[in-house]
Amino acid sequence: MKARLAAMDEAMMVVSTGHGAAGMNFVDVLLKRGFAVVVLVHSEEEGEQLQSLGAVTVRYIQEMADRNQLPLEFVVKSAFVFENSLPQCCQDIELCRSLCPQQLYVVSNNRAPVGLVYKGLGATYVIHSRSGDVSFLV
Repeated sequence: MKARLAAMDEAMMVVSTGHGAAGMNFVDVLLKRGFAVVVLVHSEEEGEQLQSLGAVTVRYIQEMADRNQLPLEFVVKSAFVFENSLPQCCQDIELCRSLCPQQLYVVSNNRAPVGLVYKGLGATYVIHSRSGDVSFLV
């Protein structure tokens, strides 16, 4: 039990919106590099896809919004939100901020100047990437 808790102390949180390849690839990179990963998802189908990658802890966004906290064994230092739509991304940022990650990254492929909106909601960094490859952040 103690080993499990120690591993979760370094957990990364990824909010994967939709079934985009960028979020899935990033989770895969984190797992291959040995990080404990907590993924917040919007649907059961998305959760099943992510669990097929391996040792991923999946939580549903609706559950987190209702409780407004992660279970105590999770200490999240960084969160990564993959943008799907502006309204959904804004809600995801607010949820992540309420869960208190120290660093909140938003990965956007949107060419519109949405960075200021996301930063105003609490994003630490907004990464604009057409490919969605942000493995350099690890």
